[in-house]
Amino acid sequence: MLDLSHYSAGHRAELQSLLESPAWQQVLASGLVEQVREERLRPGKVRDFIGTVVDDLLSLNEARVAAEIAGGCRDREALYRSLSRWPAGLGQRNPHISFLGLNLTARCNVQPHCIYCNQPWVEATVGLAGWKRVIDEVTADRDGGGPYIYVTGGEPLVLDEEIWGDDGLVHYATERGAGVNVNTNAILITPEVALRLIKAGLYRLHISLDTADAELQNYFYGGDYFQAVMEGIYNVQLARDLVGATYPVIHTNCVLTNRNLRLFPQLFEFILEKHKQTGDKSDPFFNDLFPHVIPVGGQSNQWLRPTEAEFELFYREVWQQVQDIWTRYQDEHNVPLEKRGDLFGYFSNPFLRVEHEGGLEAYVRASADGRYGSLALPDYCYVAPTQASFTPDGYQFRCGSHGIRRCMPLGNVREQGVFESIRGGIADLDSLPRHEYCDGCALACLYINQAVASRLRARLDELLAAQTDQSVA
Repeated sequence: MLDLSHYSAGHRAELQSLLESPAWQQVLASGLVEQVREERLRPGKVRDFIGTVVDDLLSLNEARVAAEIAGGCRDREALYRSLSRWPAGLGQRNPHISFLGLNLTARCNVQPHCIYCNQPWVEATVGLAGWKRVIDEVTADRDGGGPYIYVTGGEPLVLDEEIWGDDGLVHYATERGAGVNVNTNAILITPEVALRLIKAGLYRLHISLDTADAELQNYFYGGDYFQAVMEGIYNVQLARDLVGATYPVIHTNCVLTNRNLRLFPQLFEFILEKHKQTGDKSDPFFNDLFPHVIPVGGQSNQWLRPTEAEFELFYREVWQQVQDIWTRYQDEHNVPLEKRGDLFGYFSNPFLRVEHEGGLEAYVRASADGRYGSLALPDYCYVAPTQASFTPDGYQFRCGSHGIRRCMPLGNVREQGVFESIRGGIADLDSLPRHEYCDGCALACLYINQAVASRLRARLDELLAAQTDQSVA
């Protein structure tokens, strides 16, 4: 009998009931569970986003900067610029790709669409074979770490076996050493799909969930989908336990609006009730189901955007309630202090995750205008050549934010290769970031850029100190 003791009593009953459903009974009788146990792939090892940028820039520039220092240059800003800029043409070398965003389709099974969705219709023209060629190119080095491949749409699971089949994109990319994430509404995750995703080695799932209030969530969806979404999540939990897999880990995407902002603590409590009962940071499912907070974007969503006062309430009071809930949860589960984890990284609030110029007061003003990244932009986009994002028609962009806005395309995969497009776009990097394109920069990119700048400045200090020591000696 399947052991579900690591879930709360209430959720354990939900999972047991679902396991007894005709859909699960049919799958259990088919032998698929046993097949997945024997044949499943393991997710690839994902490159470190920050280290990839730093290592590539140092490989390209450090020897030259060391020579400039040895020649007597002590202008820190000039040296830093020399160390931190991507050279024209990249010296005909390919950067290592740490993030590959594949928007495969604008089609979606939620009809008409989620109320905050502002994605334009784009005809899909690349196809499975074309996306595999992209994956071939960015995984060609096979140096022990692969890119994090973020598969999204629309709803990518409308492509069925092209995503989760034995000849599908997840299986293919995993075999090439990548760690693959599928961004989905989870409605199409049947018991079979959940098991096939594990078989394909899926690294992570991102599932949209904005509130624990079913009525409000259905309002966001624009239809009665809440129960189907939760069933998709539960199917993945059952599939993992049946197979004995520690993947895919599920993260939830919470779009923060003026309708659900005050309800965020209830969402977090709801997630903890459905989550594997552990607070041990060494557990693979330590942050399973935890939410990424994504403040609502787009000019068409001004009516949903929180006000300055609402944003301030969220960051000063609501988030503290969430922190208190997490502390209480770890207390109740008797988690030793050394095994406890904070709500960090993806799961920290957007204000605390990166440094914003002007502090909270300035940040909430910018947020109320929808300019969430405007106060954290670096002087230069260090990360761009280690990322590539594509829209369904094959256009390549520097990052997901540019892909969403369809600004400054680098090329089209139907006409030239990924690295050819990146090299061709290096010259324009000196013009970035630009507020009209980059005020909505993703927190992940902001964090990487800030961390890269810090590490490069630290390395420059080491180079200068080493030259000083040699001079003294």
